[in-house]
Amino acid sequence: MGERRKWSWTPKQLDKLNKVLEVLIELENYKPLTLRQIYYQLVGKGYIENKVSQYTMLSNLLKWARIDEYIPWEDIEDRVRAYHNLTGWGSSDGFIQASLKRFLNGYRRDLLQTQDSYIELWIEKDALSAIFTRVAAPYTVPVVVCRGFSSVSFLNDYRERLSYYEGQTPIMLYFGDFDPSGVEMLDAMKTTLEGELGVTGVEFKRVALLKKDILDYRLPHNPSALKRTDTRAKKHMAAYGELAVELDALRPDVLEARIKDAIVAELDMDAFVEEQEAESEEFDRLNRWRQEVIEHLSGC
Repeated sequence: MGERRKWSWTPKQLDKLNKVLEVLIELENYKPLTLRQIYYQLVGKGYIENKVSQYTMLSNLLKWARIDEYIPWEDIEDRVRAYHNLTGWGSSDGFIQASLKRFLNGYRRDLLQTQDSYIELWIEKDALSAIFTRVAAPYTVPVVVCRGFSSVSFLNDYRERLSYYEGQTPIMLYFGDFDPSGVEMLDAMKTTLEGELGVTGVEFKRVALLKKDILDYRLPHNPSALKRTDTRAKKHMAAYGELAVELDALRPDVLEARIKDAIVAELDMDAFVEEQEAESEEFDRLNRWRQEVIEHLSGC
């Protein structure tokens, strides 16, 4: 192997690194963070300008900060790219031991089966899905990453899911950017579902971002989202001026609280607690059976 490249840390770069570390410490409970989340926190604090050149600078700085071990690799994630492990087992013994560890593990009761509503969380971008799944998991609420304007096939999948929850009112809690596309996505999905797929009775609720969020939290704008030649941009500017902000700009703790509040607001908590108690009893029973089977197989 050749000699590893090195990066010269200037006082200016080290100052920016210290500001990144400040953000990572503040948001310790929300790691791993994405590059974009860190960027918007730095912009919001006034540490860097909201420019493409500054985003590129930060991307390079974070690369070398991890290579040079100033920042742990696990503090920052890339949710756009994925590794699919298709390797096999070293032997059948390893497979048997792993199977025993998994045996009767992973059971989850549908804690919302006695609710009047069937809830799904819909988010515009996958980069924030870790926060959503962490909050939604204890409530067994599905998280749907729509990644832009949804295809009719994707929305038909939603229609088919609703057929399993007849008798419950479907509620779509939507979280997206406050920009020309992000604002129109929910209306576009509603139009397709109701006007083209014949789905009725769904309650569509935009939870974030809202214009109020931008003003209350003084969120940094994303001017690149306002393309003057885009008809959606013209409509957006006529209604909201030049307000264009990404959902990533909202602090993770604020976003987490918003998600939880939106879910709880739709629940009958007495019914929810009863389901939790039933689940706890089921866990105890499954654990007893699991131990009995493992002890029996261990003696073989």
